[in-house]
Amino acid sequence: MTPLWTTDTLPAPRRSELRGWTLLAIGSLAVAGTLALLLGLSRTPRVQDWLPWGPHFFYRALVTHVVLSFEVWFLAALGALSVLVAPPGVWGDRLGRAGLILGTAGVVLLLIPALADQGEPSLNNYVPVVGHPLFYIGLGVHAVGVALASLRLAPLLRSRVVVPFAIACAALAYWAALACFGIAWILIPAGTEAALFNERVFWGGGHVLQLVNTMILMIAWQALSERQFGAGPLPGSLSRAVFGALGLFALAAPLAYATGGDVLGLEHRQVFTRLLWVGLPLPPLVMGAGLAWRLVVGPRDWRSPAFLALALSLFVFAIGGIAGFFLGVADTRTPSHYHAVIGGVQLGLMGMVLVVILPLLGRSVRAGKGVMLQFHLYGWGQLVHALGFFLAGAAGVPRKTTGLDQGLDTVWKKVSMGVVGMGTGLAVLGGVIFVWMALVRLCRRQEADHA
Repeated sequence: MTPLWTTDTLPAPRRSELRGWTLLAIGSLAVAGTLALLLGLSRTPRVQDWLPWGPHFFYRALVTHVVLSFEVWFLAALGALSVLVAPPGVWGDRLGRAGLILGTAGVVLLLIPALADQGEPSLNNYVPVVGHPLFYIGLGVHAVGVALASLRLAPLLRSRVVVPFAIACAALAYWAALACFGIAWILIPAGTEAALFNERVFWGGGHVLQLVNTMILMIAWQALSERQFGAGPLPGSLSRAVFGALGLFALAAPLAYATGGDVLGLEHRQVFTRLLWVGLPLPPLVMGAGLAWRLVVGPRDWRSPAFLALALSLFVFAIGGIAGFFLGVADTRTPSHYHAVIGGVQLGLMGMVLVVILPLLGRSVRAGKGVMLQFHLYGWGQLVHALGFFLAGAAGVPRKTTGLDQGLDTVWKKVSMGVVGMGTGLAVLGGVIFVWMALVRLCRRQEADHA
């Protein structure tokens, strides 16, 4: 991609904001990893008896881990992307700084209930929550922060340059998701049972966030392809069309609340499922086909972080997409699907951080075995993890269960879940290498950047 800024021309306010959003994104992954370690300790015999928190900590920590490693990581990444393309101007810088402050404050607030072992965990779809006022406030404050940062992108919806237009479309879809959350919150009757309330308030907007996540992946494909091959996966007009289509489908989502249907009813729930089935598959399929052609034609350089990120993210995302057509009912084939597609997004973002953002901050990462290893460990680990979940789900292992509730009463089920564990270990190791490399460079003093 032809950069709007370079290391030497990026204004100081933008450099500071970009570093802040990237630190928030990578730092959230680091905290999520720490919580994952505590989750493991909480399930270890004897060790769990020595820990200072109660038996419900596992689910509170699980919820917070998911929110940090998916919602916060992706949305903070959207904040960072907004810095790269936001039009110059004092008002845009102020919106960005205010957004970063609120985004960071929100993450701190939502961490408190888990660390204090307070609140009832709710393992609802898309945005699981801890039933504590500080958690809800934290989510809201973080969401408003990202919304402020993305507000300055509205003029870019007229841009004919693919990357700025694409990031503006992702911001537009994000605003549509926020509208869905707000409308659902208003429409759900008072006194609705907490679990049902959480499920439905985050159901519609959660679906729209999947459009946002998909656009973030496609933005990474576009930017990394421009860096690696000198051109995007598709002609410019077609690229803008696929991003515009996703943005239009996102804008249609809030209209589902105006149909008069019962927000707690089955029909209302199915509307958003149909929205994804109709609106989501074609744009990434078209861009993915163009990217596959670029990768095949080459030049193929497997030592290039950009090339490796593109190839692995496309492959992992495609496998997850195919798995989505073979889902079961409440079994682990569902997490098999979304862990793979989310893994594809993660790989794309890892490439963006290492290839685009860190060099722009003057903190480049040299291509070497460590850089290549993190992509391979995370990418193949996620595939093994998803394969194990798919095989376990086909054998009837239910999702969102642990311990005896999993019903591991056959060799097949036990082996499948063992495969899940092996893939998890590989992916976690790759993630740790990535987080360490990024944080070490982001935490350097400014003077060290040019040393």
